[in-house]
Amino acid sequence: MQVHGRGPPGLVVAGRALQGCRSAGGIRGDPAAPRTALPVREAGPFTGSRRGSEAPRRRSTGGVRMLKHQARDRSTDPIEIPVSGVRVTPMDAEELHRWISATWQERRKAAVLAHNLHSLYTWEVNPTFRAFYEKADVVLTDGFPVLKLAKWRSGRDLSAKRHRLGTLDWLPGLMGRTPVRRVAVVGATSAGNARTVDLLRRDASAGRIEGWPGEGWNPVLEDHIVRSLQEFRPDFVIVGLGMPLQEEFLSRRWEELPTAIYAAVGGGIDEYAGIQKPPPRWLGPIGLEWAYRLVTQPKRLGHRYVVEPWILAYLLATKAVRLSRPRPGTRRP
Repeated sequence: MQVHGRGPPGLVVAGRALQGCRSAGGIRGDPAAPRTALPVREAGPFTGSRRGSEAPRRRSTGGVRMLKHQARDRSTDPIEIPVSGVRVTPMDAEELHRWISATWQERRKAAVLAHNLHSLYTWEVNPTFRAFYEKADVVLTDGFPVLKLAKWRSGRDLSAKRHRLGTLDWLPGLMGRTPVRRVAVVGATSAGNARTVDLLRRDASAGRIEGWPGEGWNPVLEDHIVRSLQEFRPDFVIVGLGMPLQEEFLSRRWEELPTAIYAAVGGGIDEYAGIQKPPPRWLGPIGLEWAYRLVTQPKRLGHRYVVEPWILAYLLATKAVRLSRPRPGTRRP
């Protein structure tokens, strides 16, 4: 199999399916269609005001509805990926830190997620995962293929060096560039969690960092962590339980979790701690991090990088054909 900078080979098949649907009409993502800003949608269950130290802390309720994050300029407006329907909000590290600072000042609960090829596949097969992503405040472009699709769809000047944003791109500056001071680290191995907590404490001139490993995750441990977070009352929560467990956990316990900014980071905690060796940073902008991970962790990631792209290609091609068919009672122009 030839290794190149366009992502796993199954994506090529999906790309051809998308290309074949351009002239069919009615397919979202036609590059010839006028590009308009997507409407800002309500946040659904991502509700509740953030509590300051001077106010009593109350759990948010589903009765209060707040608008999702709306960028001040078009450069970070949501972009809808054609056929799949996922939305992403490409940001660089500086833009994300500014967003975190602004959201912290608004004192509200919010979720930061990210899309890569694995999450596109999970989006297609896991309804709970998909529903949570649809209501997220920010969805970063973590995967090279996702960034390329977003760039093609929007026509924006999206740079792989800046806008392909992984956890290791923004986490090191969290404590120094935002007002966040109470951080909870949930998930990863015991060693990785403890090491990440220690590193964040070194970065924080003031504040409090606490951690809860995710090894042996089960309902009892989940209940314990929810209670611990309620007592700790964090500003920012890093959740690294792997996909889709972390999104399912956040989705089912969202109303019980204290108001904070929640960032789902997958295996980012262990990588930040150095427990798992991350790919060289220069591989990210050329789209070859997946190849490095596949070579170094073939048993754990073989299915993700070799099998899932082909399944995703089939699912997207099938969806593209279905969307290209005229609806009953309509005629092709």
